[in-house]
Amino acid sequence: MRIGIYGGSFNPVHNGHIHLAETAVTEFGLDRLYLLPSKKSPHRSMAEYAPDEDRLEMLRLACKGREKLFVSDYEIKSDRVSYTIYTVQHFRREFPKDELFLLVGSDMLLSFDTWHRYEEILAETVLCVVSREEGDLPALRKKAEELGKYGKILVSEASPTVVSSTEVRKKIAKNKDFACYLDENVVQYIRSKGLYSVRGEGELQYDPEEKKKYLKSILSAKRYGHSLNVAAECRKLAEKYGEDPDKAYFAGLLHDICKEMPDEKQKALVEKSGFTVCREEMETRSLWHGIAGAYYIKEKYGVEDIDILNSIRFHTVGRAGMSRLEEIVYIGDLISAERSYKDVDKMRKLAYTDLNAAMLEAFAFSMRSVIKKGGVIPICTAEGYNFYTRLYKKDKNESNPKRGNK
Repeated sequence: MRIGIYGGSFNPVHNGHIHLAETAVTEFGLDRLYLLPSKKSPHRSMAEYAPDEDRLEMLRLACKGREKLFVSDYEIKSDRVSYTIYTVQHFRREFPKDELFLLVGSDMLLSFDTWHRYEEILAETVLCVVSREEGDLPALRKKAEELGKYGKILVSEASPTVVSSTEVRKKIAKNKDFACYLDENVVQYIRSKGLYSVRGEGELQYDPEEKKKYLKSILSAKRYGHSLNVAAECRKLAEKYGEDPDKAYFAGLLHDICKEMPDEKQKALVEKSGFTVCREEMETRSLWHGIAGAYYIKEKYGVEDIDILNSIRFHTVGRAGMSRLEEIVYIGDLISAERSYKDVDKMRKLAYTDLNAAMLEAFAFSMRSVIKKGGVIPICTAEGYNFYTRLYKKDKNESNPKRGNK
């Protein structure tokens, strides 16, 4: 077989990594390509570098369904410095009769002759290079020719997908949208685990007192009272679960800002928003206000915090892999002080004892209500229910190992 090896920090794994991997599989005729995340340096901060197990799991999610891509934990589990020569020797032991191919990005080829024991690496493997920057092919060919005396080097001429892990982390840390750079399952994982995040934008630049005056002028007394109650509930939940209380209050306060706007204006905002909206949401007038509200506060007040925008956009329908702030606004809306539906006290108690269980119960409650009214269930709601069902089962199994092993 032709076995490929592709190492890196994968912090996080992004579409550029997967493009490079699949290009290599195709162009170099690989039967298998193993992706290996490197061990985390002990001096790296949590915001800069995700834990080893999380980077492994993100890789597994990104490679799922790609039959020739495999994930190896060799470097992470190794108890010594992760020099590439050791990794090559490991795979030589694992595949003694197979041909080994070492995959590197263009930036790595240009400095390859500074690597530890690089001559031995080239003697043991075919070095495969895939461009990571536009216009770097001439430099790659020249370097490959220089190193060719030590071994075989193949250079792909496929167009690169230019993505930077550093830029992705910056976007996450600043609560900017990052979903287009990553596999959707990786996006959900990052959100659910709170990876690479910092506390919002430092200072919350949006004054809630000004917004209260505006809300009071456009909402009915009942809706305005509900908004204040939700904001207060979101603050308490944020304090309970380690979120920014001021940010949670702000998101809760504005969640229904477009609720009583005329239908035609709500629909126009939804259509103008650029958000992905499924058919079921478009068919259900009562769901428009969340989508419209997120776009409205972005345009009217300049709110760019993706966490606040998503909290408002999904506060009614929910979705899989919600951030902690999204969960807080979703639950806060359901258990605010004036709510009086059957079992609301049970929901309130659950919200402050087991948030994952509360989210699952909230999704089930929402879906039962829609079905009872003969409505349609948005795709994101169904996905959210499935996500929290699996998460709840995982929590139960981990708290009861004997049950989990059955």
